[in-house]
Amino acid sequence: MSKPTKPELAKYKTILEKQLASLRGDVGSMRDEALRASDQDASVDHLADQGTDNYDQGFMLGLIENEEETIKLIEEALDRIGGGGEWEFGTCPLCVEEGELAKKAKDPKKAAKAKPVEIWIPKARLEYLPWARYCVRHQEVEERNRESA
Repeated sequence: MSKPTKPELAKYKTILEKQLASLRGDVGSMRDEALRASDQDASVDHLADQGTDNYDQGFMLGLIENEEETIKLIEEALDRIGGGGEWEFGTCPLCVEEGELAKKAKDPKKAAKAKPVEIWIPKARLEYLPWARYCVRHQEVEERNRESA
């Protein structure tokens, strides 16, 4: 695991831009469909049909929310590739934090024996999910924290 090279960054940027354009189009289509469904609600005569329409609209709004979250993550990743953002593209900020804490350890003997913290997200993960914010270990922790909240 190492820092992404310039050609790799260019490849990730292209992938992210294509995914972003696709998701924006999908979200626009889903919004249009949800709005059409809400316009038709007034014409529904049967309560069961109205319930189904309400469920479908709620489901569609949930999908839109998920897609908008992914769009936000992609935009943040593009910022990091461009040199902006809160941390460098391809690093796990929680691993960086762990590494800094290990360096500040009070016991120099323990700090010397400590295994160096790998801050770079594995390239296989970035190939699959180029907007990944965390390494797999920290992503699992974040998801568990989100579930328990």
